This record gives sequence, C-alpha cells and structure tokens, in this order.
Amino acid sequence: MILITRPKNEAKKLKKKIEELGYDAHIDSLSKISNINIDRVLNSKKTVLISSQRAAKILIEKYSSRPNIPILVIGNSSYQKLKTAGFSNFLYKAKDSNQLLRYLTKNLTQLEKKYGNKLVYMTGSVLNQKFIKNLNAIGYEVEKTIVYKTIFKSSFNNSTVQLLKNKKINVCLIYSQQNAERLCKLILNQNLFHKCKNLLILTLSKNISNVMKKNGYLNVVHSSQPTQASLMQKLKKTILL
Repeated sequence: MILITRPKNEAKKLKKKIEELGYDAHIDSLSKISNINIDRVLNSKKTVLISSQRAAKILIEKYSSRPNIPILVIGNSSYQKLKTAGFSNFLYKAKDSNQLLRYLTKNLTQLEKKYGNKLVYMTGSVLNQKFIKNLNAIGYEVEKTIVYKTIFKSSFNNSTVQLLKNKKINVCLIYSQQNAERLCKLILNQNLFHKCKNLLILTLSKNISNVMKKNGYLNVVHSSQPTQASLMQKLKKTILL
C-alpha cells in the first residue's frame, strides 16, 4: 500500500492516478492550505517570483488583468498555468530553485538594468529561508508576499497508525521538505520509527530525500525531475524491481 501525504484535494487526484496503475493507496494529509487575502499593487516594474502551483493560481486569480508583469517561475506546471491564463512576460522558467539561482547569477547585470533588483516572492507561510538567503547573496532584495498558509497536523489518523504498525504500508510519497520533516516528527511521536525506517520513501527531489536520509530512513529515492509525472514513472519502475 502507498501512503499519500499531500493536502486533501491534491491527494484525492493522486490516489486516483495510483489506483489506475493497479496499486492500493491510503491518504493521510499532513497539511492543509488556507488562502490569504492580499492587496498588493503589481506592475511591469516589479518582477514576480513564483515557485508553486498554488501561488501561480492566486496570481492568475488576482492579477490576470496585468499579463505583462515580468515573471520568474519555477516548475513547468506553474509556467503552463500562467501561460494559459495569458501571462506572457516570462524572464525565465526553471525546473528547480538551483537552476534559477544559476540563471540569476549569470544574468544579474542585464536583468538589473531592465527590471531592477527587487523580487516580489509570492509564496506560502512556510518559507525556504535558504533559497531567500541565496537570492540576497546574489544581490536581490526579496519582498515576501505570503499568499497562502500551510497548517500542519499534529498526529496521524488512527487508521494510518494501525497500517504502519502492521506494516501494511510499504511506500510513502513526499512532495515537500516541510512534509518530510513533519512525517519524521509524527513517526517519532508515535514510536513508529523501528516500523518505518525501511519503508520505500519516494520523493520529488534530492533535497527532500536528504531530509529523510538525515532522519535515519534507509530506503529513500527521488524522481529524476521535480514533477508528478516523473515521480509516477519512478514509482512504477521502483515497485517492479
């Protein structure tokens, strides 16, 4: 059985995809998302940084009347959503934060002349502080705009505890570093580490996998690309081994 830890709406869609592949899946969403009302003026003089599909959706809902806003975007799904909504001034599309940092480091002078060095980072309440520090180190001023709040749960569902105790779950999917950290904490709180340390942990990126490895998990792999399609391909290949 495969454990899905994503927020409820995304988890239901993922469960359906997994079951279509012929596998059993169990949902225990480790967090839920709450949108925050924002009132920020954006124009062509402000470069917007988007690193999640949720932030992309909110940008579309709030600012679709300003399609020429200069945008830096991480993730092909977010890019496609924004492009379909009519946004057109994409300065760069990166597959991950490291690729974006390399691009900005190389092109800082050129970009600064045209767009300045201020980034409006539309993001969630759980911030990647290391990423922001790296942006600052390059020479960017980051204006953080929190557009949604992530609320983490304090315990597993009872059904999840029983499945883990009985070793009915043999694969766990993790999409973010924050959910990885929360998973590790909840497993320790329930005294389940000895039951879970050999679980197959499949993550969306190397950074997420590193969180699990640092917490003592022995069977951790990540998808070749930080996309759900790549994760599903990795899942199929790994389970068949």
